[in-house]
Amino acid sequence: MSRAALASRPAAVATGRAFALGALLAGLGLASAVVAITRMLESWRVTAGDPSHRIGLLGAQLSYPVANAGAIVVTALAGLGVLTGCTTTWAIARELLAERRFRAALAARSPTWLHGAWVIDDDRPQAFCAGLFRPRVYCSTGTLAMLDAPALAAVLAHERHHASRHDPLRLACGRALVAGLFYLPALRRLVHRHHALSELSADEAAVITAGGDRSALASAMLSFSQLGEEGAAGVDPERIDHLIGEHARWRVPVALCLGAAAVLSIITAGAVMAAHAAAGSATLAPPFLSSRPCVAVLALIPAATCAAGVAYARRRRA
Repeated sequence: MSRAALASRPAAVATGRAFALGALLAGLGLASAVVAITRMLESWRVTAGDPSHRIGLLGAQLSYPVANAGAIVVTALAGLGVLTGCTTTWAIARELLAERRFRAALAARSPTWLHGAWVIDDDRPQAFCAGLFRPRVYCSTGTLAMLDAPALAAVLAHERHHASRHDPLRLACGRALVAGLFYLPALRRLVHRHHALSELSADEAAVITAGGDRSALASAMLSFSQLGEEGAAGVDPERIDHLIGEHARWRVPVALCLGAAAVLSIITAGAVMAAHAAAGSATLAPPFLSSRPCVAVLALIPAATCAAGVAYARRRRA
């Protein structure tokens, strides 16, 4: 893209910077988790033989792990890394399942191809881009009835920009990384800002498609805000200001990003330095490191599993 084109699309430039910075912080966060987990695996010696450190509990001889301060620090940091990985994986799975259910719901409504978009039979005014890997533009019959030709073209150009940039996938990845790297508030702020800037960038694309005419998109936004359900149109004051010529001004949150980088550096450096003096040992004898399990101890395993399942089910219902 030429300099002139970039100058005419400040929101697109800001969107790219926000996405790149968020991706950088997310990559550093995942890298620090991998380093901590790797150092933990290198610091511990796990054997399957008879344990040397034992205590008596409920009639069973249980062994316990032995570790110095370095191994404890590395294990704590690795635990944070494992939590990051599991939470991120679970968030990604939720995004994929939600996308699959939503796509199935759309297919059940038998959309038809018209005006360069998939049209669903719905009296409510709707227009959106959906699909993580194969994004498509959808609009409702209510939208076709509500908008005139120029306004409809502007709305579809807006949504096609989202599809061409794979914004649904980018935003889904951002939400998953925010869930996993919960200890980085800078990443959450960048993802939220990237979402807002992507809307402004799509507005810019719609105006350019209309040959610089902003009235068609303004008319569509006004129609959505008046006739659509509350919150459905996604119109906010910043989009209105941007449409009338007040370009979005976004500055990189330097202090917040430096703070996030410092946190990740401390985690990585702490894991590397602690691993040099770390020494820990444990045994794999079941259950819970026991060489002579009794019935009471064995019963703790299914009981704990059932309790975790009940807690998860209650959380899902809530």
